[in-house]
Amino acid sequence: MSVEGVVTVTTAVTALITVPVTLVAARWSSRSTDNSAGATVLAGHGQAVATVEAVRIQAHAEREKALEEMRFGAYAEFLTAASLFVRAVNELPDFPSSVRASLLDEKANSVVRALAGVELLAPPAVAARARDVSVQCSRLEKLALRRAVLRSALSMLEANWCPRDAEQCRDSHHGSAFLSWELLTEWSTLEDEERWENLDLLRYALENSQALDADHVQHVVEVANHVAHWNNMLGGWVRDPMLERFYATRAEYVEFAYGSLHSRSV
Repeated sequence: MSVEGVVTVTTAVTALITVPVTLVAARWSSRSTDNSAGATVLAGHGQAVATVEAVRIQAHAEREKALEEMRFGAYAEFLTAASLFVRAVNELPDFPSSVRASLLDEKANSVVRALAGVELLAPPAVAARARDVSVQCSRLEKLALRRAVLRSALSMLEANWCPRDAEQCRDSHHGSAFLSWELLTEWSTLEDEERWENLDLLRYALENSQALDADHVQHVVEVANHVAHWNNMLGGWVRDPMLERFYATRAEYVEFAYGSLHSRSV
């Protein structure tokens, strides 16, 4: 074969070899690109999932913080309302009888409204303790007006005692003031028949003491006709059972309410 023939054959063979090699190279290049794109897609998907989860966690944390802030406000509002109610009950004897009922209603309604906020937002244990406080407020409310009548009368009678010796004083008005005070403080210890027999004596002594006006005397006699809960209304010089129960229940509420919050304290 001539030189020209050899060259021609060589060229043809080279061409045949070059085409498959080029195709193979192109195929591997395409697969490499596909793999790279797939990895990019997977990485992007993972990052998106992580971002969504982070946003979800942050949103949950913000919701929990907002809820806790609302709970803190509701707990504090109820605690304030209950405390102001009891303060009003204690101070009621110092107010004129004409304004006592409206003042008591105002403070009692504040407790009811504040309780609704706690019941809406609080966990069951906290809401239950708040209702316990509200029950004590309701019990005080039922007795508060009669309690005020008695306590204001006792204070006025004490102020009208003899400045020297109340038990030995011969002044009729001073003596009646002391007798009235003594009857009222011992009223619950008397039998029903004894109370009935002494009711006229109580009225006379109250009137003769000149410590109370006619309306106040009438109110005291009306209260004396209903002796139930007398000791709770009268209270004591050292202890006051109804207030003690209120303060004990309120302490439990404070412990449960503020103990349930994670980021705030009373």
